[in-house]
Amino acid sequence: MRTELEKMKKKLQQSNAFLNNLIKSAVDGIIASDMTGEILIFNDAACDISGYAANEVIGKLDIRNIYPDDVAANIMKLLRSDAYGEKGTLRSFRTKIQKKTGEKIPISINAAIVYDGDKEVATLGFFHDLRETLEIEAELERTNTQLLQAEKMSSIGELAAGVAHQLNNPLGGITLFSQLVMEEYPLPEGAVKGLKRILDNANRCRSIVNELLTFARKTDNKIHPQDIKEILSQTLSLVEDQTLFQNIKIHRDFDEPIPLVPVDVQKIKHVFMNIILNAADAMEGKGDLSLSCWVSPKKDKVFVEIADTGPGIPDDMLLKVFDPFFTTKAPGKGTGLGLSLAYRIVQDHGGNIYAESTVGSGTAFVIELLLSPPDMKGPGHGR
Repeated sequence: MRTELEKMKKKLQQSNAFLNNLIKSAVDGIIASDMTGEILIFNDAACDISGYAANEVIGKLDIRNIYPDDVAANIMKLLRSDAYGEKGTLRSFRTKIQKKTGEKIPISINAAIVYDGDKEVATLGFFHDLRETLEIEAELERTNTQLLQAEKMSSIGELAAGVAHQLNNPLGGITLFSQLVMEEYPLPEGAVKGLKRILDNANRCRSIVNELLTFARKTDNKIHPQDIKEILSQTLSLVEDQTLFQNIKIHRDFDEPIPLVPVDVQKIKHVFMNIILNAADAMEGKGDLSLSCWVSPKKDKVFVEIADTGPGIPDDMLLKVFDPFFTTKAPGKGTGLGLSLAYRIVQDHGGNIYAESTVGSGTAFVIELLLSPPDMKGPGHGR
């Protein structure tokens, strides 16, 4: 009899040891508490994610110390409903836990109520850190947005080319015949003023048509390794003495060593110039313009940021700033093609451009350029 009891005791000890090792070495964080909130189980993965040691938590902390705000109460409410699975279970629920430092970490949790008959005796949760997953999801979303924008730009580029060619001939006729009438016929002063207005507007239309053609035209890229800080400095030197910039304070943060970046220098200058002039215009000639560049942690990209202290751009408009013909400027002051062309140029370099803005604080445009861009020898590209 004693031998049988000893065997059963040994089996029980082995089973407990196995379960303890299973909990301890699980990849997911495991946390269990009784119905008062006292934590009973807190495995190694939970310690890694939270920053706590097990002996700081088990029997000492309340579950509400781990789940911030009302998260613990909300989880219990969901466990007692069937909103996220069967009653008593919760599957793949996204929430947050609070680290020892106070930082809140996004997690996905599967949880359950442990019953003794019909009585709730404990809760058990298996969770994993979502930070890396959320970064990947955000990157996929950015990539998808870029692809959609690129497709839209390509379609609009083809349309713009067709429209521009169709408009060129009638505009040429309007200009030519207006000039002929002014030169060949004696006209009253009012008629001359009217014809001059027609000529001015026709020339403005022609300017817009030329911008359309530039936007639609694919030209060769002359890619060579360039000093991006020098390109920024050269671009600034072309504009900083203009009247518009007299009351703008320019800040340069070019201290970090930057490797040479393979770009078409004239096209990248055009990108920088467009953003700098837009910034000065947004600030109405008064404020701070900050330019900075740095290398990504992976050493595969160079970032250029051009930031202003203007009025900022509302979120609904920020989504459209790279759309052709969209402009925040007053009527007659912009065609809405400058940033679209800048977007296309950066995309042609294998890079990315995006804007960040806070209404009332200003706007920053960030340009990402690859240090080793994809092969650009295909149609429309050259080295």
